[in-house]
Amino acid sequence: MSNTLQFTAISGVNSEDAVCYILEIDEAKILLDCGSYEDYSGETLAQLQRVARQVDAVLLSHPDAAHLGAYPLAFSRYGMTCPAYATQAAHLMGRLCMQDIVRSLKAREEFVLFDERDVDAAFENITPLQYSQPKSLSGKHSDIVITAHAAGHTIGGAIWTISNGAEVVLYAIDFNQMNEKHLNRCSLMEGSTGTVASRLMRPSLLITDSYNALYKLPTRAKRAECFLDSIHSAVKRGGNVLVPVDSTARVLEIAYVINEWWPKDKRRRDSHALFLLARCGRKTKSFAQSLVGWMADSIESQLSDKDGKPFELRHVTVVQSMDELDRKMRSDPKSRTRARKAVVLATLEGMSLGYSQELFVRWASDKSNAIVLPQRGPPKSPTRDLFNKWWEHTQGNLPRNSPMKLVAPTLLPGAEVQVTIKRRVPLEGSELDEWIALDKRRKEQEAARHAILQRNRTMMDSDDMSSNGDSDDEETRDMGIVPTVREVDVEAFSEIDLEMERLRGGQSYDLYVKDRGRVRGLDMQNQSYCMFPFQEKIRRVDEYGEIYDLEKYMQVEETDDVDFVPEAENAYESEPEDANDSRPTKSVMERVRVEVKCKVSFVDMEGRADGTSVSNILVQIIPKRLVLVHGTSASTQALADYCRDPQVPVTKDIYTPGIGEILNVSSGLNAYKVKLTDALFKQVQLANVQGSMLGYVSGRIRYAQNDEVPVLDVDSSGMAKAWLPPTFIGDSKLSLLRSVLESRGIPARFDSEGTLVCDNAIAIRRTVNKNSKTDAIKIQGNPTTEYYLIRSIVYEHFATV
Repeated sequence: MSNTLQFTAISGVNSEDAVCYILEIDEAKILLDCGSYEDYSGETLAQLQRVARQVDAVLLSHPDAAHLGAYPLAFSRYGMTCPAYATQAAHLMGRLCMQDIVRSLKAREEFVLFDERDVDAAFENITPLQYSQPKSLSGKHSDIVITAHAAGHTIGGAIWTISNGAEVVLYAIDFNQMNEKHLNRCSLMEGSTGTVASRLMRPSLLITDSYNALYKLPTRAKRAECFLDSIHSAVKRGGNVLVPVDSTARVLEIAYVINEWWPKDKRRRDSHALFLLARCGRKTKSFAQSLVGWMADSIESQLSDKDGKPFELRHVTVVQSMDELDRKMRSDPKSRTRARKAVVLATLEGMSLGYSQELFVRWASDKSNAIVLPQRGPPKSPTRDLFNKWWEHTQGNLPRNSPMKLVAPTLLPGAEVQVTIKRRVPLEGSELDEWIALDKRRKEQEAARHAILQRNRTMMDSDDMSSNGDSDDEETRDMGIVPTVREVDVEAFSEIDLEMERLRGGQSYDLYVKDRGRVRGLDMQNQSYCMFPFQEKIRRVDEYGEIYDLEKYMQVEETDDVDFVPEAENAYESEPEDANDSRPTKSVMERVRVEVKCKVSFVDMEGRADGTSVSNILVQIIPKRLVLVHGTSASTQALADYCRDPQVPVTKDIYTPGIGEILNVSSGLNAYKVKLTDALFKQVQLANVQGSMLGYVSGRIRYAQNDEVPVLDVDSSGMAKAWLPPTFIGDSKLSLLRSVLESRGIPARFDSEGTLVCDNAIAIRRTVNKNSKTDAIKIQGNPTTEYYLIRSIVYEHFATV
């Protein structure tokens, strides 16, 4: 049977918005990422809500808002409680990323979509995986196998392979083909030759991004040097430097690069301090130290260094509030009268939220300061607006396909950036009085509600006891009297409710209830007594004795809100600045236009492959079908046009979908499942091919009783014994074969026609079989001893089945 593949984009096509896609394999729906930026608005969330309950599995690629920002919302509010998968590092750092965003949102407004408990619950649902660890989906879709491979770009970032029968889907977005200071390059590349790994080649479907299709970047070393020079020039002028960063992803690379460079200049250390300003900054640093195994080999080798911890960032001071930053900047060890200047890595990268926005508003109007942008920021954010103005001023006349120019920090004449500032301010005057009155009333209502619920439980306990048998009631029934005691009880309890309300309102201090005495004849006693408001709880018993509520006597172990926090972290983790502030506040909003008088610089430190690298990698992957996502309309169209060029050896089955468009990307291949009998399996000769065992099978299909899967059994007819020509399986590149021959002491060289000439006597040519359209190797020469030796070496180079 053939597998059905369908692809639908919820967000992140023909734009640089957060990414979210649905891949349908037969009846299984797999959500590829679940991203959203911090505004949490728009049609994207509405579309996600419509399909959330239909999703069978979620794959998360990177620990940032663009890839998992909407996952806690979908889990807690939309009912998307299906299994989710991410690497262990992305799982830990992704949770911190969302906690930082939630704290930033709650610090400025009444954010009620989800809270930190929802974040913890959502990430507890994620199954952490290691790189190259195959994992079958749970339930009825267990035949689908997912595997995460290193993507670079972020710690724990993943490229996913999704396999089902003959279909293999490669989901690779936001990957980096270059090694960085703290991360190795993606698993797409192997060795030092810059070639694509063979295990990831020729997928049935490749889903990749065109984010950098129009960008050609200078080398990583030149960009890192320009980035540090931009900071140094502002430090020499005696100004402050703002570097907007994310909370858990690219901040690690940026902080590590600056930390290594910082101690090289003593004057810089004396005049300026280096800070990381983030609400979860200390956790980020601590977790990074515990995830050294996910980082570059150079950092992992620091585990044997006795002088310090790996990824210690000893020159970076972590602060978690503006008050703490101001306090440390005022405490200049060299001067008691002069405030200390600072280089601050502040979250979040878009400057529409968090501490980076506050510092931008505070520092942008000072000519001595500088803003160094390592990322372009989310669309429609102040960072993106500032980047666009910088690009027009410095790169406006840049020819197409030319590398981006690295320029020093520059002034942007007349540049203004509109910023929406939301903050919480304490209530005052009549608003405070009104809030106090409402809060008092709310507490009284809550107390009354609790008292009524407690009384109802007591009444239910009394009813349960009386229903077990009451001798007096039996005597009454024996006398033939109508049992109207229940009606009297209901009337009495309604009066108790009225008196209780008066008691709570301060209108009376005693509780008057009617006599609930026993019925005597046809008249009832109806007298009121002044009583203290108390009702005795009747103990519930069974045949073994009194019933106890075990939960009241259980000892609850004290645990942290985040159970995976290292022990060392709890010793110095401080609460956010508004955690213990119980003062009533309100959210106010104002839109201001910030005049940018300081110098601005952008140096690409995003850790993504540029357009040239992506184009070269696509040619080597050789996908059967290609879906381009996550890029502007111009960049998507440019990459699609490149692939459609007849001179480019890549598939021409290319898709550039729109939002909500359903693509049928099935290959039409037929794949069937059969069971091999033990007798047949013993006859199969298996050969090792690139880590897999491959063999030729010939048998006869039959169906077993009560089994839907057919069985392949031994064929007893004469056809099974018929001779078949052998099939050679392996890499048919003559260059590899030349290396094998030379390692065996046989000289080999290529002539002008590409023929491999061995020992000046034997010729080896690579041809194509016109019938099967497969590669073939031809060995030509006289049947000498050398000929048979070379032929045997060629046979050994390939697996024969």
